[in-house]
Amino acid sequence: MYLRSPGSTPVLHRPFFAIKPADEAEPPIAGMRRTYCGDGTPVRSEHAHITLEIFDDHPCRPDELIAELVAIGNAVEAAAFQLTLDRVVGTVRSVALRPGRRSTGLALLQRAIHAEVERSGLKTRENWSFSPHLTLGYREGEAFSRAVVPIAWQVDEFVLIHSHVGATRHEIVGRWRLMPELPLFQ
Repeated sequence: MYLRSPGSTPVLHRPFFAIKPADEAEPPIAGMRRTYCGDGTPVRSEHAHITLEIFDDHPCRPDELIAELVAIGNAVEAAAFQLTLDRVVGTVRSVALRPGRRSTGLALLQRAIHAEVERSGLKTRENWSFSPHLTLGYREGEAFSRAVVPIAWQVDEFVLIHSHVGATRHEIVGRWRLMPELPLFQ
């Protein structure tokens, strides 16, 4: 745990499964961040992700939970897939990229992780539900939704991130390759 000065916000520890954009997707994502976050607070490039399952915050590093989540990651079987983000959606507090259409591969990966979490008896964060998005930043403004030039990449892995909330730090504590994408016709 980080030592904090008196009166500062304590660091909390939040584990979550996620996918991260491929390197080639980062320049167009950065362009969207510059275009749509304006005077707000952009999410740092190295923190860009789409959350698949998220767990409660803890005052100390939850080593036992992280070990259980690594075991869950080891048990997940899912295929690689192409992901396309082609909508930018702004709420009164944030701006995010979203898929304009349902991604079957993304849904199957999330369901595979969720099934293993349920099988283990662990619980995700209360009142959380899967809503695929990649947050670009935080700002105050009018809500909007519009189509944008698609940003696509091949998703071939998922990760377990230990977020040090309050210290602006993401630590990847697990990484798993997805099975090769199968051709539709053989």
